[in-house]
Amino acid sequence: QACVQRDLKCPVCRKPMTEPQGRCPSGSMTIKGCPNRSCGGHAGCGVIEIQYVMGGGTQKSYHTNPGKPFGSTSRTAYIPDNEDGRKLLKRLKYAWLRGLTFEVGTSLTTGRDNTIVWASIHHKTVLHGGAHGFPDAGYFFNCNDELDALNVPKADQL
Repeated sequence: QACVQRDLKCPVCRKPMTEPQGRCPSGSMTIKGCPNRSCGGHAGCGVIEIQYVMGGGTQKSYHTNPGKPFGSTSRTAYIPDNEDGRKLLKRLKYAWLRGLTFEVGTSLTTGRDNTIVWASIHHKTVLHGGAHGFPDAGYFFNCNDELDALNVPKADQL
């Protein structure tokens, strides 16, 4: 009993016994189908556009610098509207609802502290080309691997 309460994992199979919970600020996740657009390397299947919007505020006790202010942000991400994309979308929704998608921290891009940044789940923010765009042959594998590491259930379990 004591080891279960301490680790919150099954002592036999080591699976988590609670749902994951992150440190994402409050906001919204809006999903829109775009059948006339495409991601590089995924022609003809359309695009799922994910819009994240988070307001600023004061950091809570579970953030990096409790009591300090942070600003608002919005981000747009894309996934192909195919079977792999729809499975990934289920997992991304789950991660969003449990606060795993963003956190308040230091931006690797700008170096600014106390700002909303991506957590450990990679998203594609460009439809074609570049490090943050398609095509990317390893994207689905890598993103699902990151979700696995956060104990996000597989799509067929959601």
